[in-house]
Amino acid sequence: MVRQTRWIVLAAALVAATALAADRRGSLAEVKVTGMQTVAGAQYAEASALASRGGTPLEIALAIVGPFEGATQHIIQVNQGSEAPTASRLTVLRDGLLDDSVRGERWEITLERTAAGGWKIGEVKRAWRCRRGAQTERFAAERCP
Repeated sequence: MVRQTRWIVLAAALVAATALAADRRGSLAEVKVTGMQTVAGAQYAEASALASRGGTPLEIALAIVGPFEGATQHIIQVNQGSEAPTASRLTVLRDGLLDDSVRGERWEITLERTAAGGWKIGEVKRAWRCRRGAQTERFAAERCP
């Protein structure tokens, strides 16, 4: 029983140390962005159709960025007007991607409310954070090597 208790205490200390180290790195939203690449509308045509059919800003953003395969995903949505937003900006942050060169992605999506009450995609931008090279501590417009 004493040996088992020691292992539990050791495991708890390891988890606490890992959490403390993660806190020191700061928020994923605070990672510096040195540039973003504009994404052509043809690449998110299905999301545009969803927007015109009355999809929510979150549904539209997730349709643009595609399925998530990684460790962490944060979505920040800021609406212009609270009860009946006229515009919405969504930031999708992904980290720990299952890719040997790309560590993370940052997407910036702006939506505007149409006269009919649906949404129209205004602009979509994307940046990458690499596992190696010059972009390991920032998001940049250049794809990872």
